[in-house]
Parts: sequence; C-alpha cells; structure tokens
Amino acid sequence: MSQSPKTKKDLKFYVDKLVSIGAAVVIIGALFKILHWKFANELLIVGMFTEAAIFLVYAYLPSDNDHGTGGGGGSATLDSTELINALNDVRASIENTNTSLHVISSSTNGLKELESKFEAMGKTLDELNHFYGSLKNVSETVSNSVGEAARTKDQLSALANNLTEMNAIYSNMIHAIKGK
Repeated sequence: MSQSPKTKKDLKFYVDKLVSIGAAVVIIGALFKILHWKFANELLIVGMFTEAAIFLVYAYLPSDNDHGTGGGGGSATLDSTELINALNDVRASIENTNTSLHVISSSTNGLKELESKFEAMGKTLDELNHFYGSLKNVSETVSNSVGEAARTKDQLSALANNLTEMNAIYSNMIHAIKGK
C-alpha cells in the first residue's frame, strides 16, 4: 500500500515538528543543568528519550524514492540491523551530549571559582578603602595636633620666659633683702 504525496508531506511536517520540540526540550534541559536549576535531570531525560524516539521514527520513515515500503531497507518488515544501528546512533548521540554537558559543567565551575575570587578581591578592596579612610582620619587628627602642638610650644615658651623674668625679679628681691 503506498502513501499519497500529501500524506508523506503531512507525516514529514509532523515529524519535523517533533524534532524541533525534542531539541527544544534537550536545550532547555541543558540550560537547567548548566545553571543547576531544579528538574534539569528530568528535562534532559525527557529530551533524550524524545530524541531517541525521533531517530527511531526517522529510521523507518518512507523516503521520497520508497513506494509504500518501510524505512531505508526497502521491505515492509522491521530490519533488526537497521534498528541496532539506529539505537547505536542514539546511544552515541546521548554520550556526545553527556560529554558536552560535562565540559559545560566544568566550564561553569571554573567561572564560579573566578566569581568567588572576584568577590574576595572586592572584599579586600572594601577593607583597603576602609583602612585608607581610617588612615585619612588619623592623618587629619595628626595635622590638627601639629597645630595644637605649635600653640602649646609657643605658650610653654612664653611661660618659660615669664618664669625666667620672675626668677630674676625674685633673685633681685632676695639680694635686696639680704643687703648684698
């Protein structure tokens, strides 16, 4: 029994849609896995099974040059060699995807380490800014103290001069009292 061209086009249309949906689920699952979101494993499992089913469907879709027979083998019966080859292709595809996900996961771990180093650098810069702010306050205090120290020095110098003058006056008074 052969399929009409319209039926073949309809079947191809729906299979193409199924391929797109399966690929979208795998990509979304990979995104969830990369970002360590919930349900990543489940999405990847659903996506991988969808892709496996798609490969199986493609293996047995009638080609344009087939006339009502099964898939690529040319007979209406299921060819176990083709099925094994299709399943091996699915397994290889899943292994490649798994390897890619591990590479992506390793890359994101490196980015996380880099992010934590940047956070540590940011904290260190904050601490340095705080230290320099404190150092500025100490410097301003020392500058103010220098001015007060100069005034204190001037006052002590004036006090010393007054004491010297008073000592001279007292010394003269003592000499006058003693009569010398």
